Amino acid sequence: MKKFMIMVAAALMTVMSVNAQSEDLKNEISVSYGAGSLSQIGDGIGESFGLIITNTEFDDGFILGPISVEYYRHLNNPRLAIGGIVSYSKWDSDILTKGSNQEKVGERKRNYLAVMPAIKWYWVNNNSFGLYSKAAAGIAFLSSSDKELKTGQTKDENSSIFMFQCSLLGAEVGKQFRGFAELGFGHQGFAQIGLRYKF
Repeated sequence: MKKFMIMVAAALMTVMSVNAQSEDLKNEISVSYGAGSLSQIGDGIGESFGLIITNTEFDDGFILGPISVEYYRHLNNPRLAIGGIVSYSKWDSDILTKGSNQEKVGERKRNYLAVMPAIKWYWVNNNSFGLYSKAAAGIAFLSSSDKELKTGQTKDENSSIFMFQCSLLGAEVGKQFRGFAELGFGHQGFAQIGLRYKF
């Protein structure tokens, strides 16, 4: 029984030390780059449907982002952080005629800017390592411009849509400056890498 109690005490001390965090580091700011955002996937699906009903197709040119800036504040519970995300992505495409002799007939430019309040829960949070999950929801503003090369006419559209990010698993390593990676789904993409500063 004594041996069992010592083992339980040792296990508890290990868990407490793993989750110990400096109380002074209540704020964090990060910059990240993602791949496979929900807006890009949605655009791809939309372009695929467009192929069926039009005489044109799209050739992806320049894809940027999503690039995200995040801020979080740890409240009284060091495992819980509340903050927000601003995320930007850009997708430029050439509009081509269908068939073997493809001709460029136009250009499409799309810009997405998302603003999302967010919450993060740390499963492990110590002075040099963290494991966490994150959820965010807000609005994405879409600015789209289609230009027809022959006439020079440009069709501009602006809209806003509901947007979210759900990162099931994130890991960070470092002291005050930390590198991190996340896996999830939403406007920031299915995978993210970035740098974080805690202060």
